[in-house]
Amino acid sequence: MAGFFIERLVVTGRGKKPSTIEFSDGLNFIVGPSNTGKSYIVECIDYLFGFEPRKNKPFRFDPDLGYDKFKLFTRTPNGTVIFERRLGENKITLSGTDPNFEHRAYSLGHTAKYNISSVWLQMIGINEPHQILATKAGKVQQLTWRNMLPMFFIKQEHIARTSSVLINPSVMPSMAETASKATVLFLMTGMDADSNEVVEDKKIRTAKRNAVIDYIKSTVGRFAQREGELLEMQRRLEANSLVFAGYTFDDFSTEIDNITREIEELQGRINSNIEQSKWLMSEIYANNGRLTECDTLADRFTALRSQYLSDIKRLEFVVDGNLAHSLLPIPERCPFCDSEVQVSGDSSYIDAARAELQHIRVHLTELEKAERDIAEKRVSIGSIIKELENRKRSIDTGVSLELKPRLTELKEKLSMYRYIVELNKELEVIQNEERTFNKELTEKETEPEPAEIKYDIDHFFDSNTLQAFGEKLIAILKACHYEGAGSARLNMNTFDLEVGGREKALSNGGGYCGFLNTVLALTLVEYLAEYGEYSPGLLVVDSPLSQLSESEFKGDTMKAGLLEYLLSIYNDKGKSNATTSATQIIIIEQKEKLPMLDSVIGNASHVKVIEFTHDKNHGRYGFLEGVFEYE
Repeated sequence: MAGFFIERLVVTGRGKKPSTIEFSDGLNFIVGPSNTGKSYIVECIDYLFGFEPRKNKPFRFDPDLGYDKFKLFTRTPNGTVIFERRLGENKITLSGTDPNFEHRAYSLGHTAKYNISSVWLQMIGINEPHQILATKAGKVQQLTWRNMLPMFFIKQEHIARTSSVLINPSVMPSMAETASKATVLFLMTGMDADSNEVVEDKKIRTAKRNAVIDYIKSTVGRFAQREGELLEMQRRLEANSLVFAGYTFDDFSTEIDNITREIEELQGRINSNIEQSKWLMSEIYANNGRLTECDTLADRFTALRSQYLSDIKRLEFVVDGNLAHSLLPIPERCPFCDSEVQVSGDSSYIDAARAELQHIRVHLTELEKAERDIAEKRVSIGSIIKELENRKRSIDTGVSLELKPRLTELKEKLSMYRYIVELNKELEVIQNEERTFNKELTEKETEPEPAEIKYDIDHFFDSNTLQAFGEKLIAILKACHYEGAGSARLNMNTFDLEVGGREKALSNGGGYCGFLNTVLALTLVEYLAEYGEYSPGLLVVDSPLSQLSESEFKGDTMKAGLLEYLLSIYNDKGKSNATTSATQIIIIEQKEKLPMLDSVIGNASHVKVIEFTHDKNHGRYGFLEGVFEYE
């Protein structure tokens, strides 16, 4: 839950006793006579809210008092956030226990990367930067803490002003009205400039129109240049009789279709021939394998024939040897010892050799027949291979010398025709675009000058929102016993409280204006706390009743009614813990202007009264310890 409340304000200086004000998270009254430093409290809080002194708007704190260090202790649902600033410095340092806030020095200017405005906006739940409408002409500005602060942080010099308390008093009313309304709208609904259809300034719209005209002229010029280039290409192509061959540009689309079909057919033939060539190659390979087998068998038959012939010669040698041996004399006695020799019977191999020789000759005859068969088969396979090679050569030659060149020719022709068609289409598109842009150019040049359009922020306030705001305003005025409260409303023209159809400034003096400004600011913070998208959860008002004088004959006074209503806020809502379940209210007033304060408040625990006496011998003299004259 976003929100915060102020726990205490501490002002210190070298050799000075710290001056501390402790606040309740509910209703706070700081009362006392003049010159006791009450308004110093408001100035010090504002200084830590990021007040930036100017030459014509100085920080209203006397540096000769010796106090030069200001610390504001605040509490959020997640811990504490402590703001510290020294007199004369343009930066505020953060510390504390809330982990959502970075401990560092922050600049006062809202354009800086680390600025104090973003911190205070984050304290009420606005975590991202937002733009809001700034003028009726449609200009926007950044939402800042300082711009919304005067609505719920009302200083003494502004409390009785006749203009609306909801409009920033530091800016001219004519310039602040739209921005102030846009700020309230954002707090109520979360609607920023991105949510509004912001109407641009007349000068900007005129400049944009002129820029569009210049752009259209430039574009038309580029189209015209491209059109000339395309027409020149057309003329060159028309001069090429080989390309056009009597065709017009409109004929090429039909020719593209015809060529595409022919290419598809030709590609099919090429693919078929390639497949057939592959099959022939595989057949040639298979027959070469069979031819190799024949050659292998022939080699083996040759070897076998050689073996048979060798066997025949061997057998013939055996027979011849046997015959020659039979003619030799048979020795009867040994030539050495002259003893009788026993000669065994000699075996004859002639019959066996003749039988084997006959057998071999039979095999040789069969071998010769097998050789003749394998030779015939080899010749047949060779013829088949030659025929296959001739067929493959014929197919390959047809593909490479006829089909593929024709395919290349057709593709080149197709590419050229497509280029011609695309050129014609581009020329047609450019000519159409030229006509369209020329029409727009004429319309732009002849349209009326942009009027000065006023941006009415009031249109974005929902009637239900204004009604709920008005009901709360009436309820507070009735509780304060204000005459004619039932007719009260928020006048959107003045963005101020109106009673009985009469503007506040026309029917009331300074005292009543101060009172009504307080009521309007209270209505805003109460409405935001209950219904708003974002709520400051804080109302600080300095001297709201100082100028109000009421008839002594009236029974129920507005002062007492306001006090009773403020008490009722906390009686209804309660303060269960140290979080922001209700708005923290700080009222600074002179004690004599609230004579009924003690009787009305009684012993209410959620209300804190801080009283300065302006008397050294009784109570607390004033805000700053040891300082007895403030002005």
